[in-house]
Amino acid sequence: MKEKELKLINGQIIGILLFIISLLISLLIIYNEKLIKLNKPYFFTNHESLNITLINRILLVILGIYFVYDAIERKKLNNTDSNLQIIASLLALAASLVILYIIIINYNNIESNK
Repeated sequence: MKEKELKLINGQIIGILLFIISLLISLLIIYNEKLIKLNKPYFFTNHESLNITLINRILLVILGIYFVYDAIERKKLNNTDSNLQIIASLLALAASLVILYIIIINYNNIESNK
């Protein structure tokens, strides 16, 4: 049982690090938009920025799925009746899926306008 708990903890550490990287990517994309609005040299074109955002959102969905799995496994290990962590993880996953859906719609609209 201790080995399973350690694997879950290691998974959480990796997941949190990937989430931090995702946040930094989002910050870079937002800063890039600011540079474009200010007519200053920027890092990415709008198309490149959208591609990076799409990949970033897919990463967040994958992380959301992992954290739902993690919450379910922790509940099994701890033999608790509390489903709050699972519900919270499912809500976060739902939010990331909605955001990914919006990005995909925007991506398709931009691609079809070329």
